[in-house]
Amino acid sequence: MGVPLLWLLRRQDLRLKVLAGRGGLDRDVVWAHSIELADPEPWLSGGELVLTTGLRLAAEAGACEDYVARLAKVGVAAVGFGIGLSHGQVPGALVRAAEEAGLPLLEVPLPTPFVAVTRAVMERLAQQQYDGVVQASRVQPRMTRAALHGGAQAVVRELAVSIGTSVVLLDQESRARAAHPPGAAVSGAALGTPEQVSAAVSSGQDGTTAVQQVRVGPRVHGRLVVVADRALTPVDHLLLGHAASLIALEAEKPSRLRDEQNRVNGLFLRLLLAGTVTTPAATEHLAEAGFPARDGIRVLALRGAGPRRMLQALGNELAEGGLPLFGRAHADYAVVLLPAGHASTARTATDGARARLNRPLRAGLSAVHEPAEGPAALTEALNAASTAEARGSSEVVSFESLAGRLLAALPETRKILIELAETQLAPLAAHDDEHATDLLVSLRAFLEHNGQWEAASAVLGVHRHTLRSRMERVRSLLAADLDSAHTRAELLLALSAWQEPGVVGRGR
Repeated sequence: MGVPLLWLLRRQDLRLKVLAGRGGLDRDVVWAHSIELADPEPWLSGGELVLTTGLRLAAEAGACEDYVARLAKVGVAAVGFGIGLSHGQVPGALVRAAEEAGLPLLEVPLPTPFVAVTRAVMERLAQQQYDGVVQASRVQPRMTRAALHGGAQAVVRELAVSIGTSVVLLDQESRARAAHPPGAAVSGAALGTPEQVSAAVSSGQDGTTAVQQVRVGPRVHGRLVVVADRALTPVDHLLLGHAASLIALEAEKPSRLRDEQNRVNGLFLRLLLAGTVTTPAATEHLAEAGFPARDGIRVLALRGAGPRRMLQALGNELAEGGLPLFGRAHADYAVVLLPAGHASTARTATDGARARLNRPLRAGLSAVHEPAEGPAALTEALNAASTAEARGSSEVVSFESLAGRLLAALPETRKILIELAETQLAPLAAHDDEHATDLLVSLRAFLEHNGQWEAASAVLGVHRHTLRSRMERVRSLLAADLDSAHTRAELLLALSAWQEPGVVGRGR
């Protein structure tokens, strides 16, 4: 925190004039110090605006060069030289030395007392401190609300957005538990272990890294790391400490409070899946809980163990990925809400839950929907999970992958289609086996190409007249009217069931 030199120069009441070092006018002044010593270096720490009348400064070139060198060495921001007392004008040797050293040199006219310059700097610093307190007072309640609704992930996001930096939460093994922006990373090895580092700041050409230990008493839960391309302000450090405290409290939160938060989230999910929540309201509520729903939601349904046990396992898996649990039991399924872009999370969470429970779980994932379309997403997830169960698949079955095969996969319709397939297609299968023909394959090509002879024969690699001959044989064996749209639809469904893996399994 400091006062930019350019801000001081714009103060017309001070009437300051730049004589040298214009390339350094982007510097910040941390204090204004009036000192008349020939060697003020021992009383300076860097960043000051040194105010002098040159009372003890000789006008010779050597003395001016030595004076400027000492000030540049300690890192002062600028020199303000008051004229009209010891010197009628700023010595030329001092101007040349300051220009060569790149040190801003300001002329302070006689009517401008040094105290006016000092007061301007002090008042501006006080205003900045007040602005920082106001900023912190506005951000801290938002962080607290984020912690209440969304836990550590929401706090990390709020801190990163509020101070405009990257923030990463590392666990005790230096693994990223939460990050914002997504994908932000930090070298945990460079920061030591959680027990070794309680708080540290390092700066370099690439910016500043600050680390704050997340702990309550002797228990260390990890570290909160801020990575910025600038120096951090006192307000940044204040908010970093506040965020670390909130995350520590979250880590220490009694299990019954976690259960209560999950219960509230489950009640909200129940309303969402019932279609009683609008998309704007749902998106706002989910965002406050650290759940990114701006691009839509998916529903994951699991079956294979007790719903409560599956929800607990899924909650642990999602927490490791920085997502809150919005889950509930639906009959003997565990149903969980996921953000639109987290199809991979569905697979990771399912695999993790399967490992935790040591049970074969069947999982189905809905397509992406607006939050207000919760009922449709639930139906799709349950249908996909039912398909996974029918296939005996250990993979997460997505609803999108069922396009054109859903009827043959659902238990409610599969039995009917199997009976239809056995009745209508058995004669063709028997003929193919006995005579080494391809009537089943030809029928499928004919039906899938809507009875278009040229397209179907091209797929089969035969002449259209050959295909016509085969279709006549099919008509004869099935006693079916292939000119009827209803007949063709029924036969296509039967073929889908006949060739569906794990259903009939006799397709050629």
